[in-house]
Amino acid sequence: MSGQEAPNLQERFAAVNGEHQALWKALWDDGTYTPWDRGSSSPSLVDLLQDHPELLQTPTPSSQLTALVPGCGRGYDVLLFASHGLNAFGLELSPSAVVEARKNAEKNPAPAGTHTFVTGDFFTKDWQGKEDGIPAGFDIVYDYTFLCALDPSQGLRPKWAARMAELVKPGGKLICLEFPLYKGFDLPGPPWPLRSEIYQELLENVGFVREMHITPKRYLEAGQGSDMVSVWRRT
Repeated sequence: MSGQEAPNLQERFAAVNGEHQALWKALWDDGTYTPWDRGSSSPSLVDLLQDHPELLQTPTPSSQLTALVPGCGRGYDVLLFASHGLNAFGLELSPSAVVEARKNAEKNPAPAGTHTFVTGDFFTKDWQGKEDGIPAGFDIVYDYTFLCALDPSQGLRPKWAARMAELVKPGGKLICLEFPLYKGFDLPGPPWPLRSEIYQELLENVGFVREMHITPKRYLEAGQGSDMVSVWRRT
């Protein structure tokens, strides 16, 4: 933009009249503006998995847990779960993002487990048949910047919760890094503001029980001092 600053993320989304999926794809396809990418997993998730190894315990010594990261971006969290020995899957709406995730995985292999990246819409089941080995349900699903990327005015939050109830196995866990709790409801998104009470209402309505709600020891800068970590069991 000659003589002007390029629009920020909120301005870009405000200009597309609700066509948010197309814009997410376009931003990944362009590849020059991905301000949500921090280059690593959140230290809050790193610490949670290290401090609570019981979350990663398998029913039998020979079994392998499965994990899903919707909106995985370049796959940092997928590779983190794989490094703990899980069979980890990353889901992205944009084929360009999946390409980037696979490139990142080649540079940073996680030899303990496995990783798979797939293109698909979280709200449909079509992607679960795209590649062999993608399960119908997962032992662990992780959400950090996925719920907050959904415009609440479009009514997608209850659909997010219902889909999580489909994807997490009975007895399985949904890990949420609750963000952005600091943001006022009068401010535009993405990320759209959230509160712990919103997570609670959404997930309890679809059969989840909160088993853990803790203040992280470490944060990414964007959520410093305000993020919370919650762990939910699917009943």
